[in-house]
Order: sequence, then C-alpha cells, then structure tokens
Amino acid sequence: MGTPTVFWDWNGTLCDDRKTALDAVNEMLRRRGKAPISVERYLECIDTPISRFYEHFFDFSVDPIEKLLTEYHRLYREFLPEHCIAEGAPEVMKAFRERGIRQVLLSSSHKESILPPMIRGGLLPYFSAILAADDWLAASKTERAKRYLRANGIDGKDAWFVGDLLHDKDTADACGGHCLLLPFGHQPEADLRAAGDCFCPTFEDVKARILGCAD
Repeated sequence: MGTPTVFWDWNGTLCDDRKTALDAVNEMLRRRGKAPISVERYLECIDTPISRFYEHFFDFSVDPIEKLLTEYHRLYREFLPEHCIAEGAPEVMKAFRERGIRQVLLSSSHKESILPPMIRGGLLPYFSAILAADDWLAASKTERAKRYLRANGIDGKDAWFVGDLLHDKDTADACGGHCLLLPFGHQPEADLRAAGDCFCPTFEDVKARILGCAD
C-alpha cells in the first residue's frame, strides 16, 4: 500500500452532535403537536438522503422538505454546543499529520454549517481539502470522493473512509477503499458491527488500524 489518505466524516464522527440533532428534531415535532422520539427511534430511522428520515415523522404535503431542512438547520445551529469536537479526534488527526498522511473532510452537510465549529475546535489546519455539500439536501458523498481521488491521482486502495454510517462504507466500497466505523454517531452500533471488519470502538483504534497499514 502507498501512503494513506483519510477521508473523515463530520456529523457523528468528528462532530459529537447526536444529541444536538435529536433535540432539533424533537423541537420540530413539539411545534407541530407531535410526541418526541427517543434516541433509539432516531437511530432506527436515520438515512441518506436525509429526506428519507423526515418521511417517517412529517407530511411533505404540509411541510415541504426544503422548509423542514431550513428549520432543522436553524435549530441545529442554536442547539449545537460551542465545543462539539469528539473526544480523542484532534489527537489522532495530529498523529496522522505528523506521519504525512493526507486528511480530507468528506461530508453530506453544507460547508456553512461545518466551518465555524471546525475552526473553534482547531481542526481546520489538518485538512488538505473540505468536500462538503453545495446544498442542504445531504446528498451522497460518493461522487465527490471519486472526483477527488481521480484529480489527485490517489489509488482507491490507499483511501480510508472514517465515519459513523453504513453510507460511509458504501462510499468506501464504491471508491475501492477501506472503511472504519465509529459507534457514537447516527447509526445503531449493532448495524456497524454487522458490516464486516469495519467497526472501531474508539479513535485510538482508528489510528492503530491506519498506521498499522502505513508501516
């Protein structure tokens, strides 16, 4: 293998925002006289594209998806703590940089929502590129990743995709890369454990797996 390139997911991976997302959705439900959902129900229904999640709880004929997403992102920004970087992430990113490993942010979220907390958390200098969505619809990340690999002459077998969703594994598979999945994001841990040799309990495990292949 050549030198690894690490594609980091944002929401639920580098950004510890599961509670923030749930609080925002429950506030939207409260405003419509609906009962709140549990974290278990949230994890059961979360999906990509994100419109599939909203279909479970909202009537698009009453609230179009664009309206719901605008409301959600406003509430998300309101509820997101000032310091939201996942514990252990900066240390691992620093270790990768010291080893000359290229790091890329690959997110379905809009760049506007990512940059402020990333800057506050001191992560921006670690990234060679930020591949975020150009809209609020949380579209697939796969094509953006493929374009980046082609443009930079990176072989897929040297790419590692670190995330919290099975969609991250789908992206890795489509790019011919490797995937590592962390359990504190937006998908049930049991789903991640069932996805093959991808599950990593901690950021330290992520570091050990990638550096082990780089040696």
